[in-house]
Amino acid sequence: MNTKSFFEYLGIADMERVHSQILAWIFSSDCDSIDSKQKNELFQKLFNINNDSQIVNVLTEYNNIDILIETNNDVVVIENKIKSSQHSNQLVRYKTLCDIKFRNKAKHYFFLTLIGEQSNDLDWNIITYIQIYQKIKSLELVADTKNTVILNEYLFFLERLNNVTQDFIKFPLNYDIVFTDGNKRKADKINIEYRNDQEKFIASNQLETILQKYFLNSLILKVTNSIGNVGDTRGVALVDFIIREGINYNGKCYSTMIQLQGNTIKFAFVIGENKYAKSNKKWIVDIIPLMKMLSKKNEFGYKKPNIPTAKAYVSISKKIDGHYWHIDIEDLADLIMIEIENGKYLTDELIKAINLINN
Repeated sequence: MNTKSFFEYLGIADMERVHSQILAWIFSSDCDSIDSKQKNELFQKLFNINNDSQIVNVLTEYNNIDILIETNNDVVVIENKIKSSQHSNQLVRYKTLCDIKFRNKAKHYFFLTLIGEQSNDLDWNIITYIQIYQKIKSLELVADTKNTVILNEYLFFLERLNNVTQDFIKFPLNYDIVFTDGNKRKADKINIEYRNDQEKFIASNQLETILQKYFLNSLILKVTNSIGNVGDTRGVALVDFIIREGINYNGKCYSTMIQLQGNTIKFAFVIGENKYAKSNKKWIVDIIPLMKMLSKKNEFGYKKPNIPTAKAYVSISKKIDGHYWHIDIEDLADLIMIEIENGKYLTDELIKAINLINN
């Protein structure tokens, strides 16, 4: 871990677009590190395509599609999300576009992430950077070309990336900086003395938030009978567990949820996801006193009302003891399931109060 890859020195190792360009280059005819036979075999194995496919075109940023690989029989579409989250409806738009542009070819859709994150569209297959690394690493590269030097440097970076990720997965307690430094800029980290090269790698590549998301996705798998959604605000990951959807108020649909972020748990009332970005706090002005009332009368510790600043989102919250990533994940899941049950009671009380307003 004490030697940086070339891509880290350039300061581009954490840029999704750079990764997309490199991956597209690897499959293109411009890359002479892999001969055409191996390239087509790599394509077939990586994307599980069992036919005599021959690559004819490789594109990036094609109608906002990160990577598109076209063969004589197939089209592979890759949405690259090494760090960021998918945007609403973007995957559906890409499928619609490909159905029109490549009507007579088989379409294969892949959601590429660092941690194997599931897309919100089940037609998209999961693929990870470690899978790409392992498949390319198994090839016999053409020696003594400039391209091979570049490709080996890229594989070196992917190896470092995988090693750090796997160590975090095994020992999250060793990585407090993942959870505390997600909102810091690179400039804020210059004078920090990190304990080891793993921490330095995470900091220099701005990987804190995506690793937080990995931890919270692991938590979701432990919480039974509930669906969780992971997101982030200003670099700090959070997880929402929906209590009830379709709550009608002033002609709009709202939801209640339990949210975990940092050392805070919230019971929240929020506009539906597809309307949140354009929502206004004025829409829920009459809900605010109801939530304040709940903060005073509930027995679950949700005592702090959080007044909306811009969007149609209001919550009451409480602190948990210590850092959530220091809690055994099974115990943390049990804690969340208890709070979900508390949230169901709070939801019933809130709906009763809303019905009085509606009537």
